[in-house]
Amino acid sequence: MTRLTEDDVRELMAALAAFEAGLGEVAGMDLRELAMATVADPPVCVPLHGARCAAVPVTSGQGVISGFTECVAAILRHLDCEAWVTSQPDVRGIQEAMTSRADVVFIADDHRFIALNVNNGRCIDDDPATADAYVTALDAAAGGLFGTPVLLLGLGPVGRAAARRLVRKGAKVEVVEPNQERLQAALEIGLHIRPTTLDEGLARCELIFDATPAADIIDLPDITAKTIAAVPGIPSGFTAAAREAMGPRHIHEPLALGVAVMAARALV
Repeated sequence: MTRLTEDDVRELMAALAAFEAGLGEVAGMDLRELAMATVADPPVCVPLHGARCAAVPVTSGQGVISGFTECVAAILRHLDCEAWVTSQPDVRGIQEAMTSRADVVFIADDHRFIALNVNNGRCIDDDPATADAYVTALDAAAGGLFGTPVLLLGLGPVGRAAARRLVRKGAKVEVVEPNQERLQAALEIGLHIRPTTLDEGLARCELIFDATPAADIIDLPDITAKTIAAVPGIPSGFTAAAREAMGPRHIHEPLALGVAVMAARALV
């Protein structure tokens, strides 16, 4: 899980409506519809309306990111859940959520961000939820991924999950991963991916999944009018000039998509 900063959280909330409008323009769906499509194909109806969701602050490790739990709760309310931030942190916050009869508890530390359905024990991890959400968005924006080259940047937790989902969608996945241990591990578990370099991958692929924290590695000359990028990584690997040229085809919102899919999977 990428650790967001207070500035990241502030920008996310300020840009949420604009992001969703852009998502609708490029992928033809809003956050709620994307979550439904990610949970099942064909999409299923998930009982988000009125679902009681509590976001619990955690003080361990590097501590609470100011505004993070408030941002999670706001996204959940945007999805029509009944969501709030507990007044107490840590175990006391979990106790408060239970006393308030929450259906799902959202909780994060330095290493994991999960949604836990307290009624059935279903536990949803943010990394695969985020990866799968962005693959759904890329799939919709491209009009399908079967037989299409996709350049995947990075094989960290989100990148590995994205690789699995992309392969299942029938994409021809090319991967840029300088860490040879990560690359070898992915190949050993049977993922049908092709190692490549950034320059070679950009020359062949108009669909890009950026799952790295590397900034400004893809510039304006590297993209075309058909380039579509799913970018859960922070910061984006695209320069400001490239992002501006792409507009909504640069799909980048590092919290809302993951939270939407976490909620849908926890409640389905």
